Amino acid sequence: MQHTCSDITRLIEQDLQYVSSKPICDLCIIRAKDGVHVYRCLYDSYPAVVKYFENESDRREILNYKILTRHNIPTIRPLAMGAASLVLEDISKSEEWRLGIKEDFADIDVAKCLANWYFVFHENGSAAPELGTLYFEFDSITKENIEMIMEKLPEGNELFQFLLSNFDRLRELIFAPNFTTTYNDFYWTNFVVRKDKKAAMMFDYNLLGKGYRYSDFNNICSSLSAETGKMFVEEYRRLYLEKHGQSRSAEEQMEAQVDEVVVPLFAVICAFGHETFPGWAANSKREILDGTVLKKAKRLFKCS
Repeated sequence: MQHTCSDITRLIEQDLQYVSSKPICDLCIIRAKDGVHVYRCLYDSYPAVVKYFENESDRREILNYKILTRHNIPTIRPLAMGAASLVLEDISKSEEWRLGIKEDFADIDVAKCLANWYFVFHENGSAAPELGTLYFEFDSITKENIEMIMEKLPEGNELFQFLLSNFDRLRELIFAPNFTTTYNDFYWTNFVVRKDKKAAMMFDYNLLGKGYRYSDFNNICSSLSAETGKMFVEEYRRLYLEKHGQSRSAEEQMEAQVDEVVVPLFAVICAFGHETFPGWAANSKREILDGTVLKKAKRLFKCS
């Protein structure tokens, strides 16, 4: 059933009445896509943004905000959380914060702020009791899915046969590193920066899950410039060393070796779920077909 804008605003009002008596009014739609509806509004006369999730699977973002606030991980301030509605501070009206811009990718100060946020995100997330319940990208690495992409890409048969014949060991290696919360969707449209550039934080937690710290590093540095990516990693490692008195280079190396084998598989599995093969998975497909992933897989099994 396709809902109209007036249907959604009524559903938002009904949903929020169970959690708060504060009025929500002046709803003005920003966007609506794939069952996620985003409005600007006034919540108890306070400038706010409300997201309404039609699909049950998308409502995990509400739970993710609860997990992050529960474990003292900085987020945009949630004003109300219903069963299907999430009301947040409107950053476009904030005197303290601004939305990220593309130029932030080349800003060293912003990179250091993001490193500080990710460090808290990973440190606090690694101890969260809810970690085991979170989405894990690499759960999609199954025998059935490897067989599926082998059928789609028979030129990569040697890699797929190698992985299938060593599948149990592959799964052991995927689950060997220590897990933490991972953001998984880094982009400049998904973070905010304090106007004095003393802090930054991510928002939009629909793809938040569990995984490796290195996976987030890789996701971030693929977007940042070489200089800001280097600064991000250096600042993060400095914070870790300062807190723990030692580096995690051995753990990071292991995470990297698993990640560089599994990420191309994950990307192509996701890509074949689309009607047409998306451009963002083209590089992963190339690495599967040119032997790069097979070489890395053999090295992973030999080193582990």
